[in-house]
Amino acid sequence: MSSFLTVDLRGEADWDPGRLVGSAFAWPAAAPVVPLRELVTTVRAGSVATAGSPVITPASLVARTGAIRRRSTKYQGKAFTVGTRGLRRGDVLVPPSPSGPAVLVDDRLNGALLSSRFIALRPLDPMLSRWIWAVLNSRAGQARRASLATGTTTASVKMPDLLEMGVPLPPLVEVQRLDGVLASIEAGTHREEEPSESTWWVTADLRLRDDWGIMLATPRPELLEDGEPLGSFVREMRPSRSTRGFEVPTELPGTLPVVDVSVLGGRPTRRWAAPQSTAVTLITPGDLLISRVGEYSYATVAQRPAVADPGIFVLRLHDQSQGPVLAHFLNGREGQTRRRMFLRGMTVPSLRRADIERFPIPSEALEFEGDVDPDVGLADQLEQVLWTA
Repeated sequence: MSSFLTVDLRGEADWDPGRLVGSAFAWPAAAPVVPLRELVTTVRAGSVATAGSPVITPASLVARTGAIRRRSTKYQGKAFTVGTRGLRRGDVLVPPSPSGPAVLVDDRLNGALLSSRFIALRPLDPMLSRWIWAVLNSRAGQARRASLATGTTTASVKMPDLLEMGVPLPPLVEVQRLDGVLASIEAGTHREEEPSESTWWVTADLRLRDDWGIMLATPRPELLEDGEPLGSFVREMRPSRSTRGFEVPTELPGTLPVVDVSVLGGRPTRRWAAPQSTAVTLITPGDLLISRVGEYSYATVAQRPAVADPGIFVLRLHDQSQGPVLAHFLNGREGQTRRRMFLRGMTVPSLRRADIERFPIPSEALEFEGDVDPDVGLADQLEQVLWTA
């Protein structure tokens, strides 16, 4: 996450970037700002996780949705336990990364282990639990946390700095008025988790296969034959081109946001480009966007015009109404399992155009009638509710 700020340094006692950015930050609300330390107490990690135990770590969380993707069985060390003498309903777990989503503890996590890398906050007033969770996860909350982050390689927020951070606190009646909406948004983060890492044994004659990688990716290679190829749903798949030569780091009149892998993952836009250039790949509302790289990518349906980064596949569908259910399947457990079968490359695993065209979509995926993934990420959902309601 990038921040740009112009400051007159002549009257400043020091030039510390974190302090300068923090002092210039303003919440998009008229409510009084109260230091977080006056609203919460902290909880210490009182358990120890051993190798093999499923543990929720900051890396387990999906930035875009706030959901728990998969628990780690490799974590060892101090941990929080949800339940007796540990974490309890209403506690808020904040990851060190400013763009990482905070977790609101509830009964579904009873007995769960969470890494001690989280900062565990216990609101003094239980009515403020969901409010604090929402403020920290909003786009403005991420920006405020980013202004406190330190570290050159991996920026992180330390507990003392987080506790000193001021948060907007409107009258309790206003907090209660928004609680139902916030509860609905938070419930959207409760998703089916992928199973923890496991190994399998299989005997196969590799002389009969063109791609050995598939046999290493899954114990169920037959999934590649289960469904209709994604390419049959696509009217046009446009090649993405680099925008590096004419992009800008701030939004200017006439520019469009550049959608890259991090934006698909829920992080804010960092680059903009003019759509008039013949070198850009334009995204139009209704296009299905899929990341080219990464083991856990996020697919979404475009809601507004934008420009595609080379790391994004832009799929224009024959029937745009199928976009949401296709994205829902691609983001689910089964879709992610199939994606991993196609990934190539050890350092930066990626997909080819032919892989996307071949990607099998089972018929039941198109028949799904439940709630599909929201087209707006968690941070932006909260931003709209908290500051514009």
